[in-house]
Amino acid sequence: MKLLIRALVFCRYIVLNRQAREIKRSIQSLPVTAQRAVGQLAMTEIENADRTPVPHLYGSSSTDIYQPWGDGATLAFDRARSRVPQLKLRGTALWLAIAYQETRESPHASMQTLHRDVLGMLGLLKGTYTGQAPTIANAAS
Repeated sequence: MKLLIRALVFCRYIVLNRQAREIKRSIQSLPVTAQRAVGQLAMTEIENADRTPVPHLYGSSSTDIYQPWGDGATLAFDRARSRVPQLKLRGTALWLAIAYQETRESPHASMQTLHRDVLGMLGLLKGTYTGQAPTIANAAS
């Protein structure tokens, strides 16, 4: 049974990690004002998910409480790939909120790594994390 659970978690990690890379590229291509807007939307979505009885299923079409994850991340990812700018920003924020909730208290190391990546993207959106290592010139100032 443990082997099956590990295999399922690994498959989920692969899917979310691939989506996370594309979401990160999308975030980095946004202007700073749009990044801040997505950051605000994502924080609102995270707060909304926290208020639901089953936060890790936030945004999913099904609410079976025994599922370890829903289809919300896939639905949000599809919106984030939209050509409509508002839908793209909203989908990105929703994906970040859902990925945050799914990976938040996971006992699996791969999901914890993914959670740190999501936190890094949220920090980038809030402007508290640049995503780059400080250089000597920046560290001296």
